[in-house]
Amino acid sequence: MPNLYKDQFKNVPFGNSIFQITTFGHGQETPERQYRNCLLQLDKKLKALQECKFRRVRLEIDIEELRDKFINENNVYGKRRIEVDIEEKTYCLESEIKLIEDALIEVAVYADILKKLPAFTREEFERAEAKYWKKRLLSDMENEVVSTGHVNHDTIKSLGQIGISVGRNEKGQIAYIEKTTVVEQDKNSGILKLF
Repeated sequence: MPNLYKDQFKNVPFGNSIFQITTFGHGQETPERQYRNCLLQLDKKLKALQECKFRRVRLEIDIEELRDKFINENNVYGKRRIEVDIEEKTYCLESEIKLIEDALIEVAVYADILKKLPAFTREEFERAEAKYWKKRLLSDMENEVVSTGHVNHDTIKSLGQIGISVGRNEKGQIAYIEKTTVVEQDKNSGILKLF
């Protein structure tokens, strides 16, 4: 039986939507992280496409082999079983099309984002990591304060590892202070910041 919803399936992404990729993509805190995320997602999608290709080739071989078996099968029940096997393999082959279409769209979106970013070396990426983690952890801290009124223990611990101490000021407000560390060695280190 043909897929009754085939046209409807084609019109809605089963993977990530373009909006989702461009708006909520991981690593948008720094260009280096966005670059890395695009490469990771491209790698994942290209691998999925390659795996799909291998599955399709195997299914095509299976179908061809089953058709040959069908011709030589003398038992009526054996022929019926082979017909079912052929139908099942053909269905599996056709269902791969949706995976391929969605993956190709995602590959195009990530490739487009990647074209707009500079290519970073490993050294450039590593140099930008301190800035990324500072920005991300401070953002996590701010979100935790807004949503729960306190900072999660793991966030405080991670901030401490990059040289940022979290506590309360004399008014009882959550505050942080940056020490001279690997995060940013500049004139502003040691300034008290409030949330």
